Amino acid sequence: MSKKFLQIKQDWLDRCVRCGSCRNVCPVFNATKEEPSVSRGKISLIDMIQKGYGKLDREAALLFKKCTTCLRCQEICAMDVPYEEIILKAREAATEKFGLFPQEKAVTSILKNENMLDGAGNLSRLAYLFLKPSKSPQNAVTRISIPGKGKAVVPAIKNGKFNYKDRLFPAMANKKAKLIYFPGCMFSRAYVDTSRNIIKVLNHLGYEVFVPSQIVCCGAPSLHAGDTKGFKKLREKNTEVLNTIEADGIVTGCATCCHNLKHNYNDLNKPVFQFLEIVVENLETLKNWKAKKPLKITWHHPCHIVRGQNIDKSTPRKIFETISGITYIEMQESDNCCGMGGSFKMIHPAISDKIQERKSLNIIATGADTVITECPGCIMNIAEGLENQKSNMPCKHTADILAECIGEGTNL
Repeated sequence: MSKKFLQIKQDWLDRCVRCGSCRNVCPVFNATKEEPSVSRGKISLIDMIQKGYGKLDREAALLFKKCTTCLRCQEICAMDVPYEEIILKAREAATEKFGLFPQEKAVTSILKNENMLDGAGNLSRLAYLFLKPSKSPQNAVTRISIPGKGKAVVPAIKNGKFNYKDRLFPAMANKKAKLIYFPGCMFSRAYVDTSRNIIKVLNHLGYEVFVPSQIVCCGAPSLHAGDTKGFKKLREKNTEVLNTIEADGIVTGCATCCHNLKHNYNDLNKPVFQFLEIVVENLETLKNWKAKKPLKITWHHPCHIVRGQNIDKSTPRKIFETISGITYIEMQESDNCCGMGGSFKMIHPAISDKIQERKSLNIIATGADTVITECPGCIMNIAEGLENQKSNMPCKHTADILAECIGEGTNL
């Protein structure tokens, strides 16, 4: 009997009564219609292996990765099965035995190493110059070939990172608090304009913002790949930096970073906030903001916001309906996964594409001018999906729209 397997509490596995409710909401199962794709099937397999009736082999390891960790199953489960903890433990055990999949190893290695990130940035900018660029109306993007996936839309990594040095941006209204901005990898290296807009909005809402230079990747890609040791090293470094800075809290515009910081950084000495959470507390100020021209927007709920952090689904509507000139249109299945799921997209590209297509069609059906979300992975994936559907609709971050409604005046 493999007692060491994942070191999963048997109580967690026994809670699953195999009712199949998760089948109704699982984006992977809806795309494949295969029982092993759904959490019930994975828990059954894990239970068998843990009891010695099954074997942890490479096929099982691949199956553990057939999940976007969207948490829909955990949300609907009447038995409160902690599926995210179970699947991450399973991935950890598989990684300890077989190592990371090549795609995961490439991504996590780059994100953990500043020099490799710089090198990836140089390559992406060359690709943008010499290959046929994407038509997607995002920040600079290009199409690159990914084995098993074909052409994929990715943002060009900028020359140097946004938090290249420690910087303090003073409040442009009566100061309410001092916040540390945690950019994460994508908003530090790719969607740099969004980082500028996040700080611009916070400053105009009355928040002083400190940007630390020593922050590194939050470690979520490593954690979700099963590289727990790699994650802990990144967590230790970030925790040391964040805890030594005097501030009232930490804010990030990345859904996955925020979910990770809130739930897996147990030693932080200050609270963590999603950008949305700060903005919605300032609706009185937003009443004075106005869109430059009439704008119809729809909203995609990132999984790590609406379920990972349990931020109320009404939050984006409250924000955008407060601003003059913006019409908020509810999207069908707005909280369904977009199909990104980190490295899931690279390991299971065909399934990811099916989930992405469903999301893209739901977005287009709203007739909105722009789709808004608050996750760089979702932005990248939705941009690709919309382009695949021949749509010119941009996908933007909350801060990108809000910054346009402020007008002149910025610290950046």
